[in-house]
Amino acid sequence: MVKRREVNIFSLSFLDIISGALGAVIILYVAVPKGNPLESQLDKVVSDVKNKDAKIQELQNELEQLRELRESAQKAIQENEDFKAQVQPVVVEEEKKEDSGVADGQGLEVGFKFKGKSIVFILDTSKSMMYEDQGHDRMGQVKAGLKMLIMSMPSNFNVEVVQFPNSDRSPYRALFGKLKRLNKETKLDVIDYVYGLKPYGGTPTRDTLSYVFNQYKDMSDIVLLTDGEPSLHNSNIKDDIFEILNNVRKWNANSHVQINTIGVGDDVLHDKTGKPYQFLRLLAEQNTGFFVGF
Repeated sequence: MVKRREVNIFSLSFLDIISGALGAVIILYVAVPKGNPLESQLDKVVSDVKNKDAKIQELQNELEQLRELRESAQKAIQENEDFKAQVQPVVVEEEKKEDSGVADGQGLEVGFKFKGKSIVFILDTSKSMMYEDQGHDRMGQVKAGLKMLIMSMPSNFNVEVVQFPNSDRSPYRALFGKLKRLNKETKLDVIDYVYGLKPYGGTPTRDTLSYVFNQYKDMSDIVLLTDGEPSLHNSNIKDDIFEILNNVRKWNANSHVQINTIGVGDDVLHDKTGKPYQFLRLLAEQNTGFFVGF
């Protein structure tokens, strides 16, 4: 009888274990994603956070810029409102009753509140008017500004233009020698006269104001445009602004002319303690006029 071979149980069990282990390794190898380990995921999260922080900082910078722009805009609006409060776009009350004549300026807003319709413009043409402010010469600014004003004024106004100084012999020079109706021809005469002016000499304000009060008895308003402190004629010696103010009060005691002053140049406007600024401000205040600058 053939003898059966004995089966080795231990050997089969060991083989099963080895096979199972190999299968587990294969399963893990297939199940676990390749090329995206935990560290890579962590790096991606950190990178995303950094990008978000950078974006937040960028938005904060943009917000700060917008705030600065808003503050600048608010400041500009306030400065414009302050200027409007000083310069009222009103002509004379009777003007509302008249027909508009846009062709010759009638009915347009002059930009200043005058007392009446007879205006004497006094222009400082001293040597300092050739100086520049922000790239523009003062004389050029005055010429351009007066041209715009004259062209916008209604034709039922009467005007005169007096410059100072004129020459070594004369502290002033008048265009017409009288108040003249502001028709189209007069407007052209004024513009031609003004554009021919050239800076020269000192600032004999007292002599010029004295002449104007004696010459134009029927004037309602004076508009004085100047950039400097009054001086004696043909001299560098400064005049006494308080004596001039006292003289003007005497000259104007009965006629009650409204005196309006316009300061020209940064030197006048920025130093509010200086004599040019104080003189123009007081001259306007004491004679019910407006004081502005450019």
